[in-house]
Amino acid sequence: MAALAGLLKERGFRVTGSDNDCYPPMSTLLAELGIEVRSPYAPANLPQGVDLVVVGNALSRGNPELEAVLERRLPYVSMPEVLKDLFLRGRTPVVVAGTHGKTTTSSLTAWLLESAGRDPGFLIGGVPSNFARSFRSGTGEAFVVEGDEYDTAFFDKGPKFLHYLPAVAIVGNVEFDHADIYRDADEVERAFRLLANLVPRNGLLIVGIESERARRVAEGAICPLESFAVEGEADWTAEVLESGPEGTRFRLHRKGVEIAEASARLWGPASLRNALAASSAAHFLGCSGSEIARGLSTFSGVKRRLEVRGVAGGVTVVDDFAHHPTAIRETLLAARGRFPGAKLLSVFEPRSFTSRSRVFQKEMAEALALADEVVLAQVFSSSRLPAEEELSEEKLVSDLEAAGIEAAFVPRVDEIVARLEKRARPGDVVLVMSNGSFGGLHQKLLAALAD
Repeated sequence: MAALAGLLKERGFRVTGSDNDCYPPMSTLLAELGIEVRSPYAPANLPQGVDLVVVGNALSRGNPELEAVLERRLPYVSMPEVLKDLFLRGRTPVVVAGTHGKTTTSSLTAWLLESAGRDPGFLIGGVPSNFARSFRSGTGEAFVVEGDEYDTAFFDKGPKFLHYLPAVAIVGNVEFDHADIYRDADEVERAFRLLANLVPRNGLLIVGIESERARRVAEGAICPLESFAVEGEADWTAEVLESGPEGTRFRLHRKGVEIAEASARLWGPASLRNALAASSAAHFLGCSGSEIARGLSTFSGVKRRLEVRGVAGGVTVVDDFAHHPTAIRETLLAARGRFPGAKLLSVFEPRSFTSRSRVFQKEMAEALALADEVVLAQVFSSSRLPAEEELSEEKLVSDLEAAGIEAAFVPRVDEIVARLEKRARPGDVVLVMSNGSFGGLHQKLLAALAD
C-alpha cells in the first residue's frame, strides 16, 4: 500500500493514508514522499472531496474509517484494481509469486532489467537496496510486481495476484501459509493454478520444480514453461564454484548451456533459486548472459532480508523478515554461509498469523534448531486467533531444549536486550526475525552493546 501510494504520487495524484502502526522502512519512505499518514483509523481521516478510497486488505467491517467510507457512499477500490488499471495495462507485467522469496526475486528481476538499461516499472513489498524506493513507473516495456496470494480486500476474497495480467509469472514455491484465509495446502495450490492459467501463449511461466506443489501447478499450463532448480535437473540451474562471507560465485546454465558466470552477494540455496528465477525472466525479456551476470554481481540485496543493522561490541546485529518455518530455516542457512564459524543467536517474534498459529508448532522448532541459541519473544496478541490455537511459547522452548539448543522464552523487548547484552560475545551474530518493528529491538540492542 505504501508503494502504491508512492506510484500514485508519482503520477500526480494527491494522496493521504491511514494506518494503526506505520514503521520503518515504509514510514520513512512515506515521510520522504510527503504523504501524510494518519493514525489511528478514524472517520475524520477521510478528506472532504476525496475522489477515490483505496482499501487495503487488512481492513474489515467494523473498522471506523471503512464504515465511514460505506456510509458516505464514497467510491472505493482495492489496491490490485488500481495497480492493474493505472499501471499494468499496456505493459508486460512480470508477476513474481510463491510462498517464499517474492520480495528478493522481484527486486532481483527489476535490477537485472534496470542494469541492462530496460528502465522497468516495479512495485515491490520490501525496499530493494539498489533503488531509492520500492516502486517506480518506469518507461520500459516490463513492469515487475510482487504477486501476493493473500486476499484482495474485504469485498474481494480472491488472491491479489489474479488481478495483475501476468505476461510472465514466476511461481517459486508453493506451501501452506496464511492459515487465516486458506483452509489447507490444496487450497493454496489451487490459487497458484489460477495464476498459471492466466499466462498467455506468448508469455512465460517460470516454476521452481524443487517444490512439489509448484511442480504440480505447472502441469496443466498451456503457456510456455521454464523450470529452475538448485538440485536436480531443470531448464535453469546453478553450479556453485565458491561461497563465503562475500557471497557466491556460480555458473548459470540454461538447458545445459552456460549462460554466464556470476558473483553475487547471495547466500544459501533459497537465494540461488531466486537468482535463477529472476535470470529466466530477464532472459525471456531480452537480456543477454553478460547483462544478467553484471546485474547479479551488482545486486545489493533487500532491506530486512539478512540486513546487517550494525556492529557494536564486536557483535553483529542482523535483521530479517522471516516468519514462516521454511523462511526461518532458509534464513538461518544463509546466515551460516554469510557468517561462517560465528555463534548464531536467533531472536524470534511470532507476529504474523502464520507464525502465531499452532499449526506450525513442530515446524517452528525444527527450523529454529538451526541456530546455536534461541530467544523467543511473546506471541503477538490478536483477537483474530483464539488463544487455544496460538503457538505455545513454552512447548517451543521445550522442544528446542530437547534438540540440544539453548532456548529461553523472554516476553518483553527490554528483557531480551538485557539477556543478549549479557550473553553475546565479540564475534557472535544476533539474528532478529520478525515481520514487524519488534519494538525497536535492533536499535536498543546496538545501543546497549555499545555502552
